[in-house]
Amino acid sequence: MTIRRFIILFTGIFILLMLGMFSAYYQWYMVEFFLGITGGIGGLLIMMFKNMERQSKELHEALDISHNLDEILRTILDINQNLLLMKNSDESIQECCARLSKHSGYGLCWIAVKIDKDLIVRGCSDDSLGVLYHSMTIPLDDPVSFAPSISAYSDNTMVILDHLQSNVSLATWSFIAKERGYGSIIALPLITQNNDSPFGVLTLYSKHNEGFSQQEIEMLQELASDISFALYSHTQRSELTHHLGFDSVSGLPNRVSLIEYLSSHHVSALAILNIDRFSDINDVYGVAIGDQVLAGYGQWLRKKIDKTKGVLLYNIGSDEYALVFDEHSNTEDNLCFLEYLIDKTEEASFVIEGIEVVLSISVGFDPKSEKLIENATRALKQAKIDRTKLSVYTPLLGERKEQANNIEWYKEIKEALEGERIVPYFQPIVDNKSHKIIKYEALIRLIKRDGTVISPYYFLDISKKIRLYPRLTKAMIDKVVERFETCCIPVSINLSTEDLLNAELADYIEEQLERYKIGDRIIFEILESEGIINYTQVSTFIERFKAIGCSFAIDDFGSGYSNFEHLLRLNIDTLKIDGSLIKNLPYDKNAQIIVRHICEFAHEIGLATIAEFVADEAIYKAVRELGIDASQGYYFYEPLPAPLDD
Repeated sequence: MTIRRFIILFTGIFILLMLGMFSAYYQWYMVEFFLGITGGIGGLLIMMFKNMERQSKELHEALDISHNLDEILRTILDINQNLLLMKNSDESIQECCARLSKHSGYGLCWIAVKIDKDLIVRGCSDDSLGVLYHSMTIPLDDPVSFAPSISAYSDNTMVILDHLQSNVSLATWSFIAKERGYGSIIALPLITQNNDSPFGVLTLYSKHNEGFSQQEIEMLQELASDISFALYSHTQRSELTHHLGFDSVSGLPNRVSLIEYLSSHHVSALAILNIDRFSDINDVYGVAIGDQVLAGYGQWLRKKIDKTKGVLLYNIGSDEYALVFDEHSNTEDNLCFLEYLIDKTEEASFVIEGIEVVLSISVGFDPKSEKLIENATRALKQAKIDRTKLSVYTPLLGERKEQANNIEWYKEIKEALEGERIVPYFQPIVDNKSHKIIKYEALIRLIKRDGTVISPYYFLDISKKIRLYPRLTKAMIDKVVERFETCCIPVSINLSTEDLLNAELADYIEEQLERYKIGDRIIFEILESEGIINYTQVSTFIERFKAIGCSFAIDDFGSGYSNFEHLLRLNIDTLKIDGSLIKNLPYDKNAQIIVRHICEFAHEIGLATIAEFVADEAIYKAVRELGIDASQGYYFYEPLPAPLDD
């Protein structure tokens, strides 16, 4: 090839590329013209240009796919953020559907869950056709109208249909596609990790005839899994909240509900009613008859109270009921009503399985104070002592006796601290599968001068009133870290909310743990029953000690507030289920439901579970069947003065 030909060729190509305004046809025409001039090298150059065009097309297609997947990812992230903040499940489902339908390639989206024998629409993006709407019923025995969704649910498998415009079906799902111009549909079953059968279905239309790539399908499957988990967890929390807020025998709201109500409402007065000598009924007739008596009396009370305005009823103990009077009531009317209940209770009789039971009650009444439950309880105790039917709380009621008691305990606790008679006892915690000891719990004890071992039940609350409690915590820390310096098994120490908020105590604990190099073997148990208000400070404490290897557990879960925010907002490792639930497992169905949900929820979010108060083999078997990881209780070991491996 001559130099002249090269000059002509590359000059022509340069002009062509620079102008860029020609259509592809004329570009190739001009290229071939110049190549014709240059001779044999032309074929090679044509092939090069075609390869460049093909690669450019592939790059544009890859970019479109990338943009589409990126948009899907942003959509899924938005939906997951909404799921994490879920408070009302229907609203969250509705928002999920609306957000998914806003994706540029998608159309109508809806989520349905199985209730009884049908699918019920719980959320649906805007449907101008009016075919789909919230709470709509989709019969599972109709295999045509919503065929892809019903198939996905019934067969527990993903269903995808493309090229919907060529479909000749008159079914509802096909009608929607034709009217809205959709090209594809995908239906995904909603399944929980602990349940092989679906509980619902997610259905989504695409605007494209072949609307779902493999990567896209995988992302939508992951989204369906996230939605399943969120809905299942929310349902568990709702069910647990109900079970934890109502007494299992009477069906009345319980102490937890009472405390929550008092914290958010203005109340005039409170009374506590106690059935006299109810333990005798259990001893003579058995617990089953006793429970029926409690349920019957609870319903009898409810009927009496329903006729009276401004009074609420709670079952706050097996044989104790609380009456809350609203702010518009007056003391004289309230006392008259209580006397009426006392008289009518003695006149009534309850027949259970042919056995007639007659009841009497004692009542403690607090007409107005800042501590209604506490003071009404004091009044009830005074009524029992005085053998009267009704006692009204006054500030002087039992005050001198309490003051004398506080002085006596102040001396006892102070002397025990100075004489190093505040000591830990250690109760082993056993793995439910291997039966091996996996950790200990350090339990505070006061040893009197005569050697008598005193339970914290008698002195711990009083120590807070007389301001010796922080010293007790320090004494426990000192003894435990010293004892476990050479022990390889972890040990847990109870901390109250007061401890967690005590900055000076936190510094002291850290110094001791660093001194003995024992941080990785210490577990701090936070008492759930006290309630946690200041999450910021508590979280700061947790993260501070996590940094030196410590672990954290929620203790007594299910006994008090049972606030699931503790589990979601705090960096906790273990959940200890309260003995009040565990001890009833063999025969209390509601306790079984509550504990099962607690255990499943804990495992879903990665927490280990421990059952407290495992006192016999029947309880242990129930604990194992529910999947709880470990047990603590007298069935295995009682609290010991020293660890077993010492």
